[in-house]
Amino acid sequence: MNGTFNGVPLRNITSVRTISLEGLTRDTFRVVGGPFPPLEQHLRLNGPGLLILSSQEIEGRVIQYSADLTGYEITIESRGSG
Repeated sequence: MNGTFNGVPLRNITSVRTISLEGLTRDTFRVVGGPFPPLEQHLRLNGPGLLILSSQEIEGRVIQYSADLTGYEITIESRGSG
């Protein structure tokens, strides 16, 4: 699927997973492909994260990210019902 992360257009977003724990929600998603410097400029631990997809909007702070030759995996934590 396509979407944006902090205003950066993304293609090939896959594997959106949500875990709710004690009032917090953690959403992890994968972006296939790389390297992608415009995305990397927005990857900061504890920095703001806003993922907009056609079916949902996820806003919080970036608590984890990783990158390899196949793409990126990013986790956003937000206040939620858990």
